[in-house]
Amino acid sequence: MIKKFWLIFLLLCSFSLAGDFKYLQFEGDKYFEDKKLYEVLGLKQPSWYEFYKDKRPKIDTKLIKALLGVLKNFYKAQGFYFANINQKETNTTVIIHIDSNDPVIINKIDSNLDPKYQKLVTFKKGDRFVATTFIKIKKDIKNQLQTDGYCNAQLDTKAYIDLENKITALKYDLVKNSICKFGEITLHIPKNISKKVIYSRLNFKKGSTYSIKKIKDAYSSISGLEAFNSIQIKPVTRSQRVDLDIKLSPKKKRIRQEIGLGYETNLGPKVIFRWSERNFQGDAKKVEVNFKYSKKEKFVSNTLFWPAFMENPFISGYYLDLKNQFSFSKFEYNKFNEKKISNILHLLKDYYLFSVDTGIGFEKIYINKTGEVCNISDGHFFLFYPFINLILDNRDSKINPKEGIYLSAYFESGYKFLSSDTTYTKFISEARFIKSFDRFTLALKGKFGVINEIEKKLPESKLLFGGGAFSNRAYGYNRLGATDSICEDMGGKTLIDTSMELNYWVWDKFALGLFYDSTMLTLKSFDFDTNFRHALGGGVRYLTPIGLIKFDVGFDIESKKQYAVHFQIGQSF
Repeated sequence: MIKKFWLIFLLLCSFSLAGDFKYLQFEGDKYFEDKKLYEVLGLKQPSWYEFYKDKRPKIDTKLIKALLGVLKNFYKAQGFYFANINQKETNTTVIIHIDSNDPVIINKIDSNLDPKYQKLVTFKKGDRFVATTFIKIKKDIKNQLQTDGYCNAQLDTKAYIDLENKITALKYDLVKNSICKFGEITLHIPKNISKKVIYSRLNFKKGSTYSIKKIKDAYSSISGLEAFNSIQIKPVTRSQRVDLDIKLSPKKKRIRQEIGLGYETNLGPKVIFRWSERNFQGDAKKVEVNFKYSKKEKFVSNTLFWPAFMENPFISGYYLDLKNQFSFSKFEYNKFNEKKISNILHLLKDYYLFSVDTGIGFEKIYINKTGEVCNISDGHFFLFYPFINLILDNRDSKINPKEGIYLSAYFESGYKFLSSDTTYTKFISEARFIKSFDRFTLALKGKFGVINEIEKKLPESKLLFGGGAFSNRAYGYNRLGATDSICEDMGGKTLIDTSMELNYWVWDKFALGLFYDSTMLTLKSFDFDTNFRHALGGGVRYLTPIGLIKFDVGFDIESKKQYAVHFQIGQSF
């Protein structure tokens, strides 16, 4: 009986509180689009695909007074201190009329900022004064100062507003003081994690030049160990010194399993399985097993990652990580089948913007021709080679970069006197550039590769191919080969691979993309010609916590029948 009473009471309350809902629209404004004003009020318009719905959101008429107050504050913050905002109603619509009047204009800027910080002041004389921009500029300057090592700089910013004359004078006064140093670093970490493991994630020591970016990089690097539930790095400024207090709590769920389904144009449906254990046997070690299965590709691998495995023999106090990858794979190419057993041992380290990865690999490769094909040899191949990979990466994010450059150079060489079946050298370099402006992100990429066979022949799969989500997107992965007057689609020894992509961010997490890819691949070393294969296409991008998800369709410009569909997780640039 009591439950029924309360149910009736709540229903009566809901009916009594229910308001009169009407469409909301704007008129008279010359500065802001309706979409922006709806966003300011927290109102959502129907999505672009809901074309059958009225684009005007509905509101409860009881909220009109509050909404007018929000709009007045917004216009004031945008420099329109004398805006007149009122409303009128029809049977179905609330119409808000906005007369913004003249804004407050910036007529003077006094500044003692260095050119590096002055360029962050985006205001110019004659601009409309926007309070939110004024606050952002101050935040950007302070952040840049912290990045440059000035932990206790004194920045005084003022805006003198003359409402009578509708003008504003801005003042920026900076005292940088001296560059700061890192002080004491105190660790609070789980018992089964060595201090050297955490120190190996820090690209600084006590006495190193301070930078807030180094702290952010340390947070990212410690997080990359996947061994901790929470990471707290607390900086404490003491005059010209910054002490750090680092607190880490262990990850409770150490084992992770993932299974999924995928699709690639040339491979068809595939099954993916991944098993990993974080903090394996302590010290943040990680063991991982990967399995992929499709009609044309079978792959299984086991990876051991051991952070701070050994101290760098050349730089005291810095440690090298160890990564060992063992794998077995079977792959059906267009003209041959390949089985491969490999083990690659890495010693690697990140030094702020610079990374080095060096080691030794061996591969046992079995090749079986599936028909009469020139330039492909049946048989077994054993390769043993040292390698080194150098990377310079100053992009603002590895998950979804919007600014910066990425440079890499990879070199490997096999030698018969080291038991390799062939003597050869392989060099691959890559450069990426990415720049954002407004809602657009422009990305450029260039890749150069060359192989020089000195003694005997390399197996076909070790040669250079194009195609795939990170190459020419009119072709599937490694489906674009070199061609001469006799042979077609063979592995090449000289490669030039370029891409240009323009993304438009419809909103913060969703973008539309256009791209143009171009690839040159020849059969001989250091052989360059103008026979490029060009791809044109587009796709969509969606930003998730685990990275960027991309869906692309690319077409060969010269052969519209040649196309490929690509789905990937992660950025190409």
